[in-house]
Amino acid sequence: MLKAKALWYRLVKYRKATTCALPSEPSLPTSAAVSAAWSDHQSRCLSLIVKLGQRGLTDSAREVIRRVIDGCSSISEAALVADFAVNNGIDLDSCCYGALIRKLTEMGQPGLAETLYNQSVIGNGIVPDSWVLNSMVLCLVKLRRFDEAKAHLDRILASGYVPSKNASSLVVDELCNQDQFLEAYLYFEQVKARGSGLWLWCCKRLFKGLCGHGHLDEAIGMLDTLCEMTRMPLPINLYKSLFYGFCRRGCAAEAEALFDHMEADGYFVDKVMYTCLMKEYCKDNNMTMAMRLYLRMAEKCCELDTYIFNTLIHGFMKLGILDKARVMFSQMIKKGVPLNVFTYHIMIGSYCKEGNVDYALRLFENSTGVEDISHNVHCYTNLISAFYKKGGLDKAVDLLMRMLDKGVVPDHITYFVLLKMLPKCHELKYALVILQALVDNGCGIDPSVIDDLGNIEVKVESLLEEIARKDAKLAAKGLAVVTTALCSQRNFTAALSRMEKMVNLGCTPLPFSYNSVIKCLFQEGVIEDLGSLVNLFQEWGFVPDPDTYLIMVNELCKNNDSDAALAVIDVMEELGLRPRVAIYSSIISSLGKQKRVVEAEETFAKMLDSGIHPDEIAYMVMINAYARNARIHEANELVEEVVKHFVRPSSFTYTVLISGFVKKGMIEKGCQYLDKMLEDGLSPNVVLYTSLIGHFLKKGDFKFSFTLFGLIGENEIKHDHIAYITLLSGLWRAMARKKKRQVVFVEPGKEKLLRRLLHANPLVSVSSSMCNYGSKSFAMEVIRKVKKHIIPNLYLHNAIIAGYCAAGRLDEAYNHLESMQKKGIVPNQVTSTILMKSHIEAGEIESAIDLFEESNCEPDQVMYSTLLKGLCESERPVDAFALVLEMQKNEFHPNKYCYEKLLRCLCYSRLTMEAVKVVKDMAALGFWPRSVSHTWLIYILCEEKRLREARALFAIMVQSGRSLFNCTNPGLFKMLYQNQQL
Repeated sequence: MLKAKALWYRLVKYRKATTCALPSEPSLPTSAAVSAAWSDHQSRCLSLIVKLGQRGLTDSAREVIRRVIDGCSSISEAALVADFAVNNGIDLDSCCYGALIRKLTEMGQPGLAETLYNQSVIGNGIVPDSWVLNSMVLCLVKLRRFDEAKAHLDRILASGYVPSKNASSLVVDELCNQDQFLEAYLYFEQVKARGSGLWLWCCKRLFKGLCGHGHLDEAIGMLDTLCEMTRMPLPINLYKSLFYGFCRRGCAAEAEALFDHMEADGYFVDKVMYTCLMKEYCKDNNMTMAMRLYLRMAEKCCELDTYIFNTLIHGFMKLGILDKARVMFSQMIKKGVPLNVFTYHIMIGSYCKEGNVDYALRLFENSTGVEDISHNVHCYTNLISAFYKKGGLDKAVDLLMRMLDKGVVPDHITYFVLLKMLPKCHELKYALVILQALVDNGCGIDPSVIDDLGNIEVKVESLLEEIARKDAKLAAKGLAVVTTALCSQRNFTAALSRMEKMVNLGCTPLPFSYNSVIKCLFQEGVIEDLGSLVNLFQEWGFVPDPDTYLIMVNELCKNNDSDAALAVIDVMEELGLRPRVAIYSSIISSLGKQKRVVEAEETFAKMLDSGIHPDEIAYMVMINAYARNARIHEANELVEEVVKHFVRPSSFTYTVLISGFVKKGMIEKGCQYLDKMLEDGLSPNVVLYTSLIGHFLKKGDFKFSFTLFGLIGENEIKHDHIAYITLLSGLWRAMARKKKRQVVFVEPGKEKLLRRLLHANPLVSVSSSMCNYGSKSFAMEVIRKVKKHIIPNLYLHNAIIAGYCAAGRLDEAYNHLESMQKKGIVPNQVTSTILMKSHIEAGEIESAIDLFEESNCEPDQVMYSTLLKGLCESERPVDAFALVLEMQKNEFHPNKYCYEKLLRCLCYSRLTMEAVKVVKDMAALGFWPRSVSHTWLIYILCEEKRLREARALFAIMVQSGRSLFNCTNPGLFKMLYQNQQL
């Protein structure tokens, strides 16, 4: 090899006379020596080269030279052939150089090959053709200069040359190494279009990579080529790659079609493939197809294991079909299939979901043969949450303490449940308890060092950092708890800072932590920073998952930004992610609330077209959207779909239907569904009662509303926060109606509805005291009941304060506000608005102004509007106008009613120029003042000789389609005509 290198170095460096830059001195051995060194075939080829050269057939001679070089077994042989050709007057062309470069590369000398290319090809002005370029691709790949190799292949394709299989396969293979499968597929297509291709091994690798990374359309595009190359059915490993690719993408129907193709080609479909497809159907809520696969497996005598049964049980439980989940559980026991921790977790969750907590606890305590169940944090979390929801706070706390005593470490989900159970403003204290549990049962840190620290924030941070130094996985759980605590306090900056510190300590945060911070960002209203935040998280190694996108969609829908939420779906699809049914449900619900039922319908159809099987919630929100917009026939059709897929509608679906029909005045139809609900063994729940109460309260039928409220307690249904909030808000409105002596609208057919509700429990009797709905004493009685039976949240506190104000007990309202703040509940804009309105109604405008200015929360639209109306009613037009300017500065605008009130107030005070500005502001927003106010202002302007302004306002009136001829004061026309302004 060293001799060969020396020979080649001599040939490249010291030969100068010829165009090929090879040696010009005769250095080749004689014919006899050549014959001795080479085979007879090679000798004949050399002779042929000489003869062709003598006859002037130079191109043919060069072709022979290239073939001889290709057949050489060493670098020295190739060099001797090249030197022989030059000595016989035949200059080498690009194809010969290409062969030499390729031979050097194949023999492990890519550096010498590059030197030959630079000096003999580029140096002599030879334009590289496909022979040279293909060889240089191989050379540069060997030299690990991949970008240059790819540039040479691009040059081949751009020039219209045919790339070699070797060059193309090496480039595609390197792209696959870099996970750039789409770019690799593009080369595959371009090479194929040029009439060339890739080696089979490379095609298989590219195919598997495309399947593994979700690029299934491109993978399918390779199928014909692969079949042509193998001349037989697709190998089973490629079938499986495509199958699992379909499953990962959520394309269960396509996966099953491939399933059938495999069996038709004689391949055996194993249990893993069956189970994977079943899991996808369950994820897609298509339990019909999942059960069909289960029966198919049973027919083929496949072993039914724990994973298969768990998958089916979990699928049924997700859809709320608890009966079928329990049937599968029974079959699992009957067939002797072992139960594991996850089995018990699912079943305990199913009983907790329907409120049968005692049985769930017995199942948990009596589990046999599963050692880890008594230390499973997820089972404890389910039970704690269920006990709390059922009203057993003491039992929930006892179970939590039992969990800690057993050494079970709570996780971030447990902590999330704790936040709902325990008083607010102590989030970091609860987080500290979780961190100390991690220390006691996880990483063995001596907490005495931390105990010396006084500040709880410092203590939490120090403890978290100590855990990170001992155990990164436990630290990730602790970080999820701490970020949840900080985000629940809306302390976005601190949460982000804590994450950054932990990342620097080598801790990899859980996706839950990232998603908590993203949710907090939305809640803080700084969505414009989302892109920068996601980029930062990606630098830390986090890739947004489906939960991240679900959070984004939910938060956007809460802000009624359905268009941005729909754009999130487009982004997910571009990234190859399949939106979950929950994402579609959230958007459909938002569109329905905005009365955009056609767009909701289109979104529902898009979900179906995408192959996503809707769950009951998706059906429910679409039914609700139809019901809100009086499209009853479509609602009925979807109900039939629910019956078809879910056997019977749940209580939730019935609630949407009944309340929807009642709200549209179709009480008869609502009663029919109430009958069906009772026939199915379902009882009306607090959600249905609350929905009906809210409807009749809005109609002004307070007596019937309070009768329904009494019926909740009589039927032993637990009143929740929303029921009390709805009632107290209605009570407030009832008193306002009584003061204004407004007429109550009574809907026909409500007695039939009441009879159906009474039929649910024949022993019910409605208290006659409920009829006294307008009295202040009844308001106080309801407030006392609220305080006695339920721990108020902020919204209920606001309703209680509103009740005190409606009853004229302003002092008690402030006492309650003070008590609320002592418990750590911070008042919001609604709280301030309620108190301001009460002061205004009492004629205490100064107190309302003081409250507005001293409020710790930023004023919102309603706060501004309340004070504006109060200032107008108190005949303080200057202050009212100044408040409007402040509103506009803060990007708020009064509504039409407030503008009208302000306009009348300014006209009454003869502040004409301010009034003119108000009219122009109204016109800019599309609000047209009432003709009376507008005419009155023009009249005043004419009196004040402000005729230009009068004419401008007259033009606004004409533009709005209003006429001055309805004005009762003919003096206005007289003044306008006299001054030639009309």
